[in-house]
Amino acid sequence: METWVVNREQCVYTSCYCEENIWKLCECWKNNDPNHLNSLYAVFISNAQRIIPIWEQKSASNSEHLAIWDYHVILIDKSSSSTAIYDFDSTLSFPVSATDYVQQAIRDETNIAHMYHRLFRVISAQEYLDTFASDRSHMLKEDKITYMASPPSYPAISNEKSLNNINEFIDMKSKNVPGTVMNLADFCRLLRVRT
Repeated sequence: METWVVNREQCVYTSCYCEENIWKLCECWKNNDPNHLNSLYAVFISNAQRIIPIWEQKSASNSEHLAIWDYHVILIDKSSSSTAIYDFDSTLSFPVSATDYVQQAIRDETNIAHMYHRLFRVISAQEYLDTFASDRSHMLKEDKITYMASPPSYPAISNEKSLNNINEFIDMKSKNVPGTVMNLADFCRLLRVRT
């Protein structure tokens, strides 16, 4: 069977819904090349303060394309000799090598205040497809009616066990959802790269 190749233009994408974009990418891979799913990992990036810097982001208007997110979600593809990263919101290529992504988008934390240090929840793609759920309430404004960003046109993602567990995935202390939580050094070891 020929390996399915991701074409960014064919992917489902909704701005400000990175968790769903990555879920949809995993679903697309499962439908087109299910054997490849074993090489894929969804990654939630956040911290206790929910204030994380990521560079090379399209939404940022500064010269370094620095965005400060409460959380962000990317996909790792560890199928080849060089690990690749998929980030729909990045100005970098799609996919981009793990080395380039870490060096340009994540960057070393040596000169970053501790409160901005990132943690990474790494979840196998199949587990992510099976367990993730979001009713999108985290995107509602204070009036609980209006969205901060227009939601995707397809129905909210849910499963047999949950209608909404996104905050558990973002909370790096939560044991209620799958995934291994790592600091930047451990994440880089997983990717076999240096910052």
